[in-house]
Amino acid sequence: MTTLNTTHKAIANATTMYRKNTHNAADYKHAVLKRSTNKKLGKKVKKGIWKDKPIYTLTLTERETCLSDCEHWLDCYGNNMPFAHRFQANDALLEKIDSELHALDKRHATGYVVRLHVLGDFYSTRYVMFWQRQMEKHPSMKIYGYSRWHPDTAIGQAIKEVRDRHSDQFKIRFSNLPTDALSASSEHVSTIGITCPVQLDKTDNCGTCGLCWTTQKPIIFLDH
Repeated sequence: MTTLNTTHKAIANATTMYRKNTHNAADYKHAVLKRSTNKKLGKKVKKGIWKDKPIYTLTLTERETCLSDCEHWLDCYGNNMPFAHRFQANDALLEKIDSELHALDKRHATGYVVRLHVLGDFYSTRYVMFWQRQMEKHPSMKIYGYSRWHPDTAIGQAIKEVRDRHSDQFKIRFSNLPTDALSASSEHVSTIGITCPVQLDKTDNCGTCGLCWTTQKPIIFLDH
């Protein structure tokens, strides 16, 4: 994984290395919620409580939307993703997501999964509440992902409250918070929990695993 120097322009400006692949949803001609083609993520859930639901993804701009205390601030996974289309966090993005979710409801009568976020994070409490409203409007939609914002921050507390309220629909794990049962920690932070079976080559992808949205135990990720 590429590690940037603290003087690198992307670090100094708290943004991605790949500004040319950062898009404003207002000018973007394609869907921002993209059907997963990621080998490690999988295209569809194959087992468990969300079986047969297709997986869609949303990618924001790393660092711009993230907590600067993140342990991967310098060696973010996005450093090695030059071709990923990242979306600016603005009202145009929310309007486009709102429109696309209505279309997905019609396309997938039995529901679908949205992976938040391939890159980036929840960037405001208003944005967290946007997803709460979307879940209420789209009860067949399921959400999973990870956030480095912990409950001792306003954003993290908002995530926790939404997760508690929509526990069957909103499966967001706190990154590197091993005291929380619904956490996902790097192995250098904690070793107490279930090590990601995908990383251990025990299953093909997230869709064939499903632990992150089914188990009430912490998940451990191998350091990248």
